[in-house]
Amino acid sequence: MVHTHTAHDPVLDHSRRMTKEEALRQVRLAKSSHIRWRAYVQAMVAGLKIEEKRAPIHHKECDFGHWFYNDGFRAFGHWQIYQDVEYSHELLHAVYQLVFNACGNGEQARAAALAEQLVGISHSLLEAIALLEEEMQASSQELF
Repeated sequence: MVHTHTAHDPVLDHSRRMTKEEALRQVRLAKSSHIRWRAYVQAMVAGLKIEEKRAPIHHKECDFGHWFYNDGFRAFGHWQIYQDVEYSHELLHAVYQLVFNACGNGEQARAAALAEQLVGISHSLLEAIALLEEEMQASSQELF
């Protein structure tokens, strides 16, 4: 889906734009947030009690999702790679919902099998984020 920008669109609000360096820093922080989220999920599958706020189920509630659907969208929502990252992120949380339910129902073997799938999707997400970083670095844009 191509996003059409209007005069009131935050993407066109130049006062909220960031330098390439700041944009890269934000992407790297968001990536770190995702890795931390995944570690909490893996700890939950291993039987540790994890606060739900540490590993939110909904894709817009995790720290990565907060960045992705706010500053990330304003800067990169019109890029194709952004949509690729979004798809992986939504799929990841859909599988996590299954993991969460399996853990809640005491189905540890099922949760562990699903968690393996989740880790694979996480790697795909991280690869897509790396491509986003590469596109940012290769871009002649200095403000995002």
